[in-house]
Amino acid sequence: MNDKDIMDEIKKHEGYSDTVYIDSVGVPTVGYGHALLHGSKIPAVVADLLFEQDFNIAIKDYTILSNRWGIELNPVRRGIIVNMLFNMGMTRVSKFQNMLTALLSKNYDKAADEMLNSRWATQVGKRADELANKMREGV
Repeated sequence: MNDKDIMDEIKKHEGYSDTVYIDSVGVPTVGYGHALLHGSKIPAVVADLLFEQDFNIAIKDYTILSNRWGIELNPVRRGIIVNMLFNMGMTRVSKFQNMLTALLSKNYDKAADEMLNSRWATQVGKRADELANKMREGV
């Protein structure tokens, strides 16, 4: 058997999963039997692919959120909300009702205050401060 034959056989035996699952010994696994062990490393190219996938989800979620709320933001403020969506996901960002209401009325200082008045802000620290300042300034 050459290496290609061995690879094909392993892929057949492992099977492919595009979602993380728990294998027969309790290890989170994805792809063709790739174990996601604490401390394991991934190549930068894989990290970039995962980032791009997650970023595209955040962009799609922004479109849904802005259409749902009727919010129109300049590119800087749009980027702030995309950043938050990337970090927290649609479900958690949707709970920022006061921030979203402030954005709807173009009260960007209030929106920034609401960003900072959250558990998220304490969790991400300087990131929240930076994004709130950009929200206020819009540049």
